[in-house]
Amino acid sequence: MLTSLLQPDRSTKPLPAEFLRWQVLLRRHTMLERNGAPHAGVAPLLSVRRPGNKPAVTSHSIICGILPAPDRLEIKTQEFRDLYEREFPNGARQLYDHGIEYLKGYYENVEDFDATSITTLLSEDSPALLALEADPLCSLVFYVFDFEEKSEWGRFRCLQVDCTAKIHSKGPVYDNVWWHNTLFHGKVDGSVVVQFIHRRTLDTRFGRLEVVS
Repeated sequence: MLTSLLQPDRSTKPLPAEFLRWQVLLRRHTMLERNGAPHAGVAPLLSVRRPGNKPAVTSHSIICGILPAPDRLEIKTQEFRDLYEREFPNGARQLYDHGIEYLKGYYENVEDFDATSITTLLSEDSPALLALEADPLCSLVFYVFDFEEKSEWGRFRCLQVDCTAKIHSKGPVYDNVWWHNTLFHGKVDGSVVVQFIHRRTLDTRFGRLEVVS
């Protein structure tokens, strides 16, 4: 039943393999070298039409996540929850540290992750969510301008990921993102999960607008 619920529609296209690989490796790097501190590569600008009659576009800074593959989603959600409930009584510092140790092994294999979407957690009353409710077509703009970084995860990138936003206030996707977030930020009420279903990815370096396969 879970697989059928998460099956993408026919218009959904997989994220470029190199993009997903980058996202997985980058997250592993942040666990190993930055103690979980987010890198610019996981903080795209969300661009979406402003609600109302004016054809304006607004941009919102978000932190994005990647989901486990559909057949691993509920298992990983339970692991997040078990870790939280086991370590929370020992204090926030120990919970955070154990969460980082868990994620060092979590971000290893690209095939363990959903290849069709990106996620974020938003407040129910956020302007970004109101805009997505009015028009789910949107783009995630990734800018990484570190010219000195030589590693695979930190090198220069300018990418626009065009998506259709699907909003979850409950269900398997919501539970997974919510418990993952809870490990590091505590229980958050009044939030929804936005799942950005991939449509196409564009290379925007130096004024380009080229489709990435």
